[in-house]
Amino acid sequence: MTISDLVRGIFPFGLWILGLLFFSGIVEAADHPAFQPVKELFAAMSKHDGKAMRETSTEDFQLLEHGEDWTMQELVDAVQPKGNPYERKNFFCQIRARQQGDVAWVSYWNKAEIRREGELRTVVWLESAVMVRQDDGWKIQLLHSTRVEPDSYPKNIPWVQFEAIP
Repeated sequence: MTISDLVRGIFPFGLWILGLLFFSGIVEAADHPAFQPVKELFAAMSKHDGKAMRETSTEDFQLLEHGEDWTMQELVDAVQPKGNPYERKNFFCQIRARQQGDVAWVSYWNKAEIRREGELRTVVWLESAVMVRQDDGWKIQLLHSTRVEPDSYPKNIPWVQFEAIP
């Protein structure tokens, strides 16, 4: 068998694989549009804005937060200052995003710098989110969040700060 015979045999198979991937409807992107509501959710959390938080998600939103099952209302309640005002800055690094039709999922690193009473605390999570596309855009349906100990997450993560446009 010559090299040209080998190429002629493999080439159609390669085209078939590319066509299968192209027509399967799976899309992957470095900064997928479906990730935007996740960023907006955390920006709303920084502003303690429950209404804006709810606008980022579906009515049946579910948060799996470090071993607990939360509703959106429980999340809204958790971020309220409760007499101790704080400032929060949000940083993200998207790992992967996939979309098939009107459903997308994103995995990402999430970091918050929380300043309260002059003290700065940094918290890091490894998270994933499932989004659904509705008439008014992408909405978060499921968010899974795992806190990572300060000395356990990779130190080479290229963090990008996100601030919502007012």
